[in-house]
Amino acid sequence: MTPALLIARDCIIYWVNVWIAPVECVFDVIESELARRGVAAEEADRLTRTA
Repeated sequence: MTPALLIARDCIIYWVNVWIAPVECVFDVIESELARRGVAAEEADRLTRTA
């Protein structure tokens, strides 16, 4: 690849990571709250499907 394409690819990867980071933080908070309440991940999936 040319240097310009490599730079463009790196910029795209960087911005996608910046955009995804807050979403990952929210999911981590939700998972930790479920763990704190003692709800297993499989049980949480079952609860959301039946609601």
